[in-house]
Parts: sequence; C-alpha cells; structure tokens
Amino acid sequence: MPNWSQHDVHPHIHVYTSDNQDLGHIAEVYEDSFLVRKGFFFPTDRYIPYSAIASVDNDRVQLTMTADEAKQLEWEKRPNYEEHLGDPTQLFYDRGHGAEDPFDETNPDKT
Repeated sequence: MPNWSQHDVHPHIHVYTSDNQDLGHIAEVYEDSFLVRKGFFFPTDRYIPYSAIASVDNDRVQLTMTADEAKQLEWEKRPNYEEHLGDPTQLFYDRGHGAEDPFDETNPDKT
C-alpha cells in the first residue's frame, strides 16, 4: 500500500525520476494521472499515471522509473474511459498506460 494518496498530488509539485532527474512540475491533476508540461526534459506534454509514483514527500513526487524509461513511454494522451467506452483502440491504449480498466475481469476489486 502506498504511503501517499491522490490528495497529496497537486499542481506545482516537482516530479523526479528514480535516478533523481527533475522532469518538471505538475501542471494539472486528474482522477487517474497528472500532467507534466513539455519543457527541457519532455518535448511534449506527458500524462503520468499514479501507478508510476513511488512516493510523495512534501513538494516532491518520486517516480518508480529512471529518466531514460520516462522518456521512452508514450504518455502524450490522457487515458479516458468515460468518453471512450467500447472503443477498442482507446481501451488498448489505456491498458498499456497503467490506467484502471473498468472491464478487467481478472481484477474485479480494482486492487
């Protein structure tokens, strides 16, 4: 169980990788992810899922991945089940980004 909750994540907190690289700060917070705007590290905006968070301490979010791993992930679009129910392309995309899957029969309790 993580030692943080979604309420600990808010705009302006800096986001760091597991190898201590500063990715930037949180611009927006969503139910399933948060937005880091493009800048020095990312060439495009990135929506990082909460599942990628290792810890949240004061004004710092620590991710479970290195800077190289974060650059390789294609989190340029926010997963969005609410508006794409039944869309197989969107569901495939969302599942690949660690978003909660409302149709996941292998984990009905969403734990």
